Amino acid sequence: MASIDRGIDFSSWSDELRGILRRRLAECGGLALITLSVVIVVALATWSVQDPSLSHATDGPVRNLLGTPGAVGADLLMQLFGLASIVLVLPVAVWGWRIAGHRPFDREWLRLACWLAAVLLGSTFTACLPKSATWPLPSGLGGVIGDAMLRAPSALFGSLPGIAVFVIAVLSAAGAIVSIAVAIRAGRSDAPALDERWAREAAGPADDDEERASIKLGWLVHGLLSLKARLVRLISR
Repeated sequence: MASIDRGIDFSSWSDELRGILRRRLAECGGLALITLSVVIVVALATWSVQDPSLSHATDGPVRNLLGTPGAVGADLLMQLFGLASIVLVLPVAVWGWRIAGHRPFDREWLRLACWLAAVLLGSTFTACLPKSATWPLPSGLGGVIGDAMLRAPSALFGSLPGIAVFVIAVLSAAGAIVSIAVAIRAGRSDAPALDERWAREAAGPADDDEERASIKLGWLVHGLLSLKARLVRLISR
C-alpha cells in the first residue's frame, strides 16, 4: 500500500497512531474492493438482456437484483467483454483480501497492467468459442472487445482457418491465466507483511550485524561480572 503512504503525511504523528491509522485504512480499502467484487458478481449473475440499459429502453420490470444501476452496469460489461467479464472480478477480490489482511501488496502498476491484459486475452479466448442460438447479444461470447481482438489477425492475414482460431484460443487462454497469476502474485514471495514493514519503519533504520553482536556481547559480559560479584559476596559472608 505504498500509495497510502505517499498520499498522506504521517510525519507529525506518533508512531503508534500512524500504525493504527495505516492498518484501518488498509482494512477499509480491502473491504471496499471485496464489496465491489461482490456487487459486480451479483449484477452479472442476475443480468438479463430484457432489462433497461443504455442500448435497450423499456418500461418493463427490472430483473437485476441491484435494480436499474445493476442492470445498466451488467449490460455494459456483457456488451464489451461478454463472458470474460468475470475476469474483471477475480483479481480485484484477491487484491481486497490481501490488503485487508495486511499482506504484501506492491508493484501496483504491474498488477494493473496484467489485470487489463488478462481481460483482453480472456475476451479473445471467449470470442473464439462458438455461440449458441440462445446467446442474446449480436456480438460473440467475448463481447465487442473480443470480436475486435479476433478480427485483428483477420485484417492482416485474411480469413482465418479453423486451426488458426484454435491456436489463438489456446494462446489467449494461456496468456490470460498467466496474466491473472501475475496480477494476483506480483510481489516477491519473501516480501514482508504490511504490519512488519510499518513496524520496521516506525523503529527506524536497523542496526548492522556488528553493532547487534557487540551489544549482545556487552550484555553477556555484564551478566558474567554481576554473577561473579554476587558469588564473591556470598563466599565472603
